[in-house]
Amino acid sequence: MNVRDRGRRPSQTLSRRQLMAGLLGLALAGTALSPAMALSGPEGYVDSIAGDVMRLANGGARGETLKGQFASLLNRYINLRNIANFALGPWQKQLPEADRAMFYTLVGRYAAALFVYYVDDFKGSELEIKSTSKQGAFITIQSAIKLKGGGREQVQWRVTGGDGGYRVADVNLKGVWLTIAMKQRFKDVLTRSRGNFQALYEELRKAETW
Repeated sequence: MNVRDRGRRPSQTLSRRQLMAGLLGLALAGTALSPAMALSGPEGYVDSIAGDVMRLANGGARGETLKGQFASLLNRYINLRNIANFALGPWQKQLPEADRAMFYTLVGRYAAALFVYYVDDFKGSELEIKSTSKQGAFITIQSAIKLKGGGREQVQWRVTGGDGGYRVADVNLKGVWLTIAMKQRFKDVLTRSRGNFQALYEELRKAETW
């Protein structure tokens, strides 16, 4: 589905924004970090990811090449398999075992499509860590990419792990959490198709963003 024609589905955009407004209304309990702290622990991990994202955004690649590069990057840092399983919800048990590897690959490219679609918004020079808070099993980091053209692009991260290593469990770009957006889309497709996973695979293959 190509959503570059933003006039086609205004109701979908509005619904998504309304949903995310509620999530983003939750206050972060963390306090601003000093520059010295920003490069340690989970903040340093997130800073390294953002650096890779900005390098790809500034690198000049486009289209399928850039999507493949972002897919590789996301698979390295983000636990997309867990996100994909969570997004399937009750449908997870019905995912054919023989299709699982293909499904996870499609999900990786589907997630990468969001970064490609907004690539110009990630042509930054630096990541600013604004706050960090612990929320249950997650470390939530509020950050902003300092854009070369001025201004900032807000990015939120949910990180798991500890000194032995970190992993991104979720990320919020343009007001969209990966897990929430995927879960709603997967549910819509599988409900319409009455559980036909071929319809979901096709949706993931053709999606340019969401």
